[in-house]
Amino acid sequence: MTKANDDINLLQVFSTLRRSLLPILGATVLVGAGTYLVSRSQAPIYESRSSIISLFSNVGNQVVNNTLVTAPPLPQGALDEALRSGSVTKAIMQSVTAAQLGSKPTEQIQAGLQASLNTGNTSMIKVNSRLDTQQRGVYEIVAQAGTPRAARVLAGATVNALLGWDGARAQRGVANARRNIDAQLKALDIRIASVPAGSPDGLSLTAARGTLLQNLSQVAVLEQTSSGTLSPGADPSDPVTPVAPRPTRNAALAALLTLFAASGLTLLLSSLRGRVNSAADLMPLGLPLLGQVPLIGRRDLGGGMLRASRSGRLYESLGFLRINLSSVGGEQVKILAITSSRPGAGKSSLAATLSASFADEGKRVLLIDADLHRPTQHRLWNMASTQIVPLPGAQADLSAVQATLPFALQHPELACAVHDPAYPNVDLLPAGQASRQSQQLLNRPDLAGLLHRWASAYDLVIIDTPPILALAETLKLAISTDGVILVVESGETSLDELERVQQIAQQNGVKLLGTVINKVPRSEQSYYYGYNYAELPQK
Repeated sequence: MTKANDDINLLQVFSTLRRSLLPILGATVLVGAGTYLVSRSQAPIYESRSSIISLFSNVGNQVVNNTLVTAPPLPQGALDEALRSGSVTKAIMQSVTAAQLGSKPTEQIQAGLQASLNTGNTSMIKVNSRLDTQQRGVYEIVAQAGTPRAARVLAGATVNALLGWDGARAQRGVANARRNIDAQLKALDIRIASVPAGSPDGLSLTAARGTLLQNLSQVAVLEQTSSGTLSPGADPSDPVTPVAPRPTRNAALAALLTLFAASGLTLLLSSLRGRVNSAADLMPLGLPLLGQVPLIGRRDLGGGMLRASRSGRLYESLGFLRINLSSVGGEQVKILAITSSRPGAGKSSLAATLSASFADEGKRVLLIDADLHRPTQHRLWNMASTQIVPLPGAQADLSAVQATLPFALQHPELACAVHDPAYPNVDLLPAGQASRQSQQLLNRPDLAGLLHRWASAYDLVIIDTPPILALAETLKLAISTDGVILVVESGETSLDELERVQQIAQQNGVKLLGTVINKVPRSEQSYYYGYNYAELPQK
């Protein structure tokens, strides 16, 4: 991917996120604040730590070693499994109950231990091991409870229960040996009773019984010296501050996750919608952006669209559009069509305000309403006080003719426009009554010649056409002009529509001068036009 494409993608991402900045930040703050309040309302949790040392009971003295019985080394994960056993859990519960922590802490610990026993997940107690390859080292016991004392008692009870479990492993082998010797003694006693006293068999059995009694006494000694591989380490710590909840940390993490999730969702929805919202969205298509027209609120339209175009942000935007249009088309563009891909994009309003803007600059403009299916220009201009003026090639006496585009196309020798004295440099050729039949008049073969004849008396002819994807006549009209401006409605016009318009224009030789993004929200508009001049007071 080239650096230019990287820049385009980054611009699209930043532009999309910027448009949704307020909802994203609002969700982030809301989730963060909610998490903070919920965390603060939760009961505190304290944590106590203790340790167990794992060593082999070999003191280096053969005599001593012979008198010791040691359990085999613990395999990895053995203590975790022991914590899930019923015997260890029961021993911990008994120690906690004996500590007399109070009913509530005791019930909480017992409930947690019982839940851990049922699910196999020891959430209240954790074992962290630091062992070598021979399973020698330290086991750290971490216990959590609702009070500092309860956490300390739970840690100590866990250590004692695990040490008891480990010692029982060593005693288990000795106990098995004792039971085996007891069984042999009982069998010998039965056999000795069945043979005559003093017989060779009786003497042999009596000697064997003596050996077993000696072994039994040795086993009794070994029972007292048997030990496991674990020994106590550090005493349980006394917790001072709770480890949970952490409102600030939880709120920060929740806000951060919400920020990422909201940003990702915004980008995903924007990608799925495929709408044009900014200049960055147009860059992959290679369509020049001639300008951006702000969204005008109802309050600003009190005096009409044309009056609104003479001040404020709309005035600034039209000024940029005029300059960019002159740079792209120059003096060669004398007949200009303004169209859109879909209805409702605001092409008619742009055609009217752009005509007024050029007229205020001193240019003579003829505005033609060629949207014969849905005419609009007659509602934007003051038709009550207009005067009829002949178009080039028409008769001088036009008192009995109709000043409409269909009539002018049918009777070029009688073609006339209307003139509003409030805009001395603009003449309007309205569409008249909406009619589908009148739309067919745009297919006349000499349409281009007729438009150029009318343009001879003006500096610029601006044609308000129907949406180019809606009617085939629009394409015929666009071919007859010097250039076309495509009006894009911010947040509504799709990239697919623009690609279709671009393809149609290329296939039919239509000169697509560029695009104008209309109805741009105020925040997006200020992003591209950095200086926001306040209106000067009228003198």
